[in-house]
Amino acid sequence: MKDKNFNRNPEGNNQYELRSDTEIQKIIDSRPNWTKADFVGRGKLNLNGKNALLTRTETERKNLVFGHVGKRKKPLKDIYKLSTKENIRRFENNKIDEDKFRKNVLSKSYNDKMSQSEKIKRGKLLRKNLTAEQKEAIGENKKKYIKNLSGSALNKYKKQSRQREIKRWATMSEAEKEIKRKKERERYKKNKFLKMKN
Repeated sequence: MKDKNFNRNPEGNNQYELRSDTEIQKIIDSRPNWTKADFVGRGKLNLNGKNALLTRTETERKNLVFGHVGKRKKPLKDIYKLSTKENIRRFENNKIDEDKFRKNVLSKSYNDKMSQSEKIKRGKLLRKNLTAEQKEAIGENKKKYIKNLSGSALNKYKKQSRQREIKRWATMSEAEKEIKRKKERERYKKNKFLKMKN
């Protein structure tokens, strides 16, 4: 029968000696592109927990400096695949930096995942907060887009815009219709004046 009072460690020594911060920092420096999750065995570069180089409590020490913190960036070749031609052209001509290039791709990927109804709601919210200059810039871009359309594409665009206009007029109140008529008259006068000037 076993003795219940048997003590394997009568002196009460801790059998696991804690590693010092300098030892742990050397391990971290040996893998500069690893995150905390990789060292624990839960990251993209080290998925196996058996291959963990550090414990979770060791990674949480305040004095340690990790080579890579936060979300890992995608390689540029993958960003090129997801990007638009216009975005690539602007990046290669140094009109935008790498961070802006990546942000544009990220927002495009969010847009691609959105449903059509979500896109419409988001568009309405954005249009509400636009300044007069931004609205004018959008108008100019729209004119350029229409100018570049070919015969069949132009006819299709006109047909769709006419249908949208009919729907808008059907849901408008009389006050909104009057505001729209006033804007249309001002636009007509402005265009007439510009034609006479030229």
